[in-house]
Amino acid sequence: PMPSRSRGGRGGGGGPPAPFPGGRGPGGRLTSGQRPVTEGTRIAIDVQLARFKASDEEEIVFPADMSNHDRAVVHAECKKLGLKSKSYGKGENRKVHVTKPKEFKPQDHEELHPLDLHPESIAALADHFARHPQSQRELEIAAEGSLESAWDEDEAEDGHGHKRGKHADGHKGPPPLKMRPHASITPEQAAASAAALARRIASDPALAEMQRKRAALPVDEFKVQILDAVARNQVVLVAGATGCGKTTQVPQYLIDDAWGNGRGATIMCTQPRRISAVTVSERVANERGENIGAGSVGFQIRLETKASADCALMFCTNGVLLRRLTSPGADKMLESLSHIVIDELHERDLFADFLTIVLRGVLTRHPHLRLVLMSATVREDLFSGYFGGCPVIRVPGYTHPVSDYHLEDILSLVGYGGGGGGARDFVHAATADPDSPEGQAVQAAVMRAFLEGTDESFDSLLDTVRGVGAPGGVGERALVGVAHAQTGATALMAAAGKGRHVEVSQLIGMGADPTQRSRDGSSPADWARRFGHEDIAQTLDAAEDEIRRLSAMENASAQMSQYQIQADPDEVDLQLAQELIHWILTHRAGEMQTAHGGPAGAVLVFLPGWNEISQLRDNMAADPRFGDGTTLVLPLHSMVPPQDQKRVFQRPPRGVRKVILATNIAETAVTIDDVVFVVDSGRLKEKSYDAHTGVSTLQAAWISRASAQQRRGRAGRVRPGECYRLYSTARMSSFADFQLPEMQRSPLEELCLQVRMLAEASSLGGERGGGAAAVGMGQGSTAEFLLQAVEPPIPQAISQAVALLQDISAMKDDEGLTRLGRHLGEMPVHPRVGKMLLYATLLGVLDPVLTVACASAYRSPFVVSVDGGREGGRAARRGFSDEAGGGSDHLAVARAFVGWEQARARGGGGGERQFNARNSLSGATLNMLRGMRQQLVSALSSRGLVRNLGDASGNAGAGSLVRAVLAVGMYPLMGRLLVPGAGQQAGGGMKATLATLRGEKVKIHPHSVNCKLHDQVPRTAPDGAGKPAPVLVCFDDITRGESQMYVKETTVVSAAALVLVAASLTVEALPPVDLPDHDPADPRDAADAANARDVAQREQDASGEAVLVADDWLKFRVPLAVLSQLACLRIRVARAFAAKVRRPDGALPVELDAALQTAAAVLARDGGAAPGAGTGFEGGGGFQGGAGGFQ
Repeated sequence: PMPSRSRGGRGGGGGPPAPFPGGRGPGGRLTSGQRPVTEGTRIAIDVQLARFKASDEEEIVFPADMSNHDRAVVHAECKKLGLKSKSYGKGENRKVHVTKPKEFKPQDHEELHPLDLHPESIAALADHFARHPQSQRELEIAAEGSLESAWDEDEAEDGHGHKRGKHADGHKGPPPLKMRPHASITPEQAAASAAALARRIASDPALAEMQRKRAALPVDEFKVQILDAVARNQVVLVAGATGCGKTTQVPQYLIDDAWGNGRGATIMCTQPRRISAVTVSERVANERGENIGAGSVGFQIRLETKASADCALMFCTNGVLLRRLTSPGADKMLESLSHIVIDELHERDLFADFLTIVLRGVLTRHPHLRLVLMSATVREDLFSGYFGGCPVIRVPGYTHPVSDYHLEDILSLVGYGGGGGGARDFVHAATADPDSPEGQAVQAAVMRAFLEGTDESFDSLLDTVRGVGAPGGVGERALVGVAHAQTGATALMAAAGKGRHVEVSQLIGMGADPTQRSRDGSSPADWARRFGHEDIAQTLDAAEDEIRRLSAMENASAQMSQYQIQADPDEVDLQLAQELIHWILTHRAGEMQTAHGGPAGAVLVFLPGWNEISQLRDNMAADPRFGDGTTLVLPLHSMVPPQDQKRVFQRPPRGVRKVILATNIAETAVTIDDVVFVVDSGRLKEKSYDAHTGVSTLQAAWISRASAQQRRGRAGRVRPGECYRLYSTARMSSFADFQLPEMQRSPLEELCLQVRMLAEASSLGGERGGGAAAVGMGQGSTAEFLLQAVEPPIPQAISQAVALLQDISAMKDDEGLTRLGRHLGEMPVHPRVGKMLLYATLLGVLDPVLTVACASAYRSPFVVSVDGGREGGRAARRGFSDEAGGGSDHLAVARAFVGWEQARARGGGGGERQFNARNSLSGATLNMLRGMRQQLVSALSSRGLVRNLGDASGNAGAGSLVRAVLAVGMYPLMGRLLVPGAGQQAGGGMKATLATLRGEKVKIHPHSVNCKLHDQVPRTAPDGAGKPAPVLVCFDDITRGESQMYVKETTVVSAAALVLVAASLTVEALPPVDLPDHDPADPRDAADAANARDVAQREQDASGEAVLVADDWLKFRVPLAVLSQLACLRIRVARAFAAKVRRPDGALPVELDAALQTAAAVLARDGGAAPGAGTGFEGGGGFQGGAGGFQ
């Protein structure tokens, strides 16, 4: 162990391991940069750093007795965690000091850059302000530097705040719930529904058999107890083990009980994932003899709803229910429901934790409503206490036993080639030379003792073995194994053959080996039996078993040490997983089926993410051992199309074994009922957010002990099962008890926006009131609300989220929502992305920006294959980017989407598949983006912001204008490219680096089309004098990788775009001219230098230029006339945007409409493109267009 400021362990050594029988392959093997550090030391370092990060301490010091390798591991882990580390001292006094990062500050705020506007842009500005001169008020607002005043002016013009008409902005919220209110269902209708279900069961033998299987589920024994608790209490918690049946059965119990008692039931049941909502609803409908969406069971997820007018049970995601609770008519909806069921509460989904805050308050206002919480059997007391000590009903799972195997067992099972000789090898290696004087003496003593069998002869034998009187001092452990040259008999064999109990015990205590054999192959136990001493034989059998057990343990320990030193602890060893799957299929699957009967058992493999799933799948496909048609490998991941996901739930053909490669989605979200074997990598991909630095991370992390038990529980649902853990027992003991709730490791902007929507719903009151009316938060602060969570986020994360919402003008200083904030709160995307869509609508570039927004909210459609096509995927992305003017991952996605739709239109399914294969695109992702685009257009249309997509995309061919809108949406995520100096060489292994607005230095990821951007920019201005204009890049997110921070999806934009979107824009005088270089010792040289400075200063003063400072970050040298025009233009654009948000159907004033036209002209000319590329899409096919964008 290595507790804080204690001694640290030292790294071990060890040679390379022998390969697996199937041959070496990629995945988790030792690389040149890997450190030979023992697992125990790594665990101690991990634990200490995690405790430090969670504490209030500012510094921790690792001890000086760490090895160089140990210190290297500390430095590497600190980079992953966003901590600062530095070694101080020399030799034996060298220590590692670890600190937390300080607040970031811009690194280049003193540099002065040119703002090179195109002459046509300057002319457009002059023409606009000649026609529409700046007012005194505009100049005053521009001098303030902030855009907030522009929004305040617009709010003042309206004069009515936000309490107008419908939900503050003229929209009616989500469509009505497709469910009949429970109170409207008559006793006769309830009885008729129950009778119809009974008739279906009676007439369908398969359905009747299904009811018998339902009755065999563990939860069935608790049916009466659950219904009684729900009848007596407003909140009930059902804590059920994995596979007990709670997810599918409890909602049906509630319906059937209500119908049986002549009452209606209207139930909403939430799931954390879309796939769960769909598969569970289909299963429940099937158990009731219905088609999903045609009877009493339906589902609602993003983009899809299946429900009939008779729907009594609606499965949905947590987000769907939350949207309804924060929208107009929430109270009316709650009145219509009889029950709300929140399933999988233990997963600590962000929206589920939010729902618990809202629903806890809702209950007092709706006493008829019953809330049923369902969780795995973990931390149930936490949730019960949160709801005032509500009753907990604990339901066990299936009782089939599950055998556990850890890494130390698995290495031996698959024939890993490491390890030493064990105890037996040690005994033989220590045996003395039988031809030595001491060895000869032992041989003679053995022969005499066996022939005479007297006490005296055995006393002499023991003395001889002990070396008593021998001159050489050879130890007894070296002599006790000496065997007689002719017979091979040892002292232990002689004692066993003569029935000498005492001497047998003494010799074993001296290290005699009960597994040693005489020349005829007999063991000491055989010698005892030969002469009729069965009791001694049994003693020796037991000793032999113990020796073999200890030997195996020593071998396993040696194997483990070698394996762990050479394996990469941050990667799943896919080669080991592959060998283990093969071993299970060839050695265990058949045996288990023969022993317990039933169909072939499936293998479920838990992996961190899609990369590992696809790589292992491809590795197995290339392995001839799996190529005989008897193995069916199926991935289970959200990347897989829904129709393919369903295959994992189907039984394979006879003689075929099913292997499912899944993420943690298979822990609790779905149940695959034929799984017998679980292979657990112990890893998951977890997105975390560091509120101290504002940096998010997506890394593979170790699971919790609770998750390990959930995964184990997936084995043995149909018969006894086996769980194989690709991590050691020591590693498992270091796991946290539970995973950190998502609310404590996620950015909170969307959540904070929903909190404010709740607050406004509360202030509206009446029928329009939302859930917050019951929560009673009124106009309280966002932090006050979120701190009511079961396990609340840290205050700093809340304040950062609020600050960002204020930066993008979605929230006021008092945390009230602006009109923009209300629009953004109703859109199912991040607030930044929502603002980008509104600007795209205003400037007529909606089509391409819509695709970028959907990909940002979901995922990029580009697929990184692992079969040698990685570079092909990058080439396809670069090609699409070049069509869009170059230098943009976002516009590459937009162009790829246009190409995909064209391929679908031209060639149907075949043409689409060829296009996707040629360009490394995921058809499933593109289809999802298509549906999301339709949903967002519908949302914008319902709010009166667009008439149709074509009308809002008239300027979509102006690529530079599209880039400027992307900058609006991604601001303040923007950075300046750091260009190598004149004496520095780019290229080679150098990576493009950005200095961001917040002061980080981040690398552009190799997957980005801009990863070599620094190779393309000039080192000097076009005239050869001075510096070139800065190259600015906007991006989606900053991610901390294993050793550095990087940005993955990037777009080159212009400084003009930054000027128009910056939160603050201030003016400074040009800095004084520096004194030229001169010899201070020479008075004449100093005087000449002073004169030269004075001349240069007069020229600068006469230039009519000043410094424009964007966000106290980048400084631009700009002519005063252009400076004031740019400052006023951005105010007018903001006012135009605010006016459109306030009155979507109203015409803009002439001055503001002209300002938009001018801004579009400037940005279309100076909006940014990759260095050396064109400025737009004119030559690349463009995007879908319409009749003008400024309707």
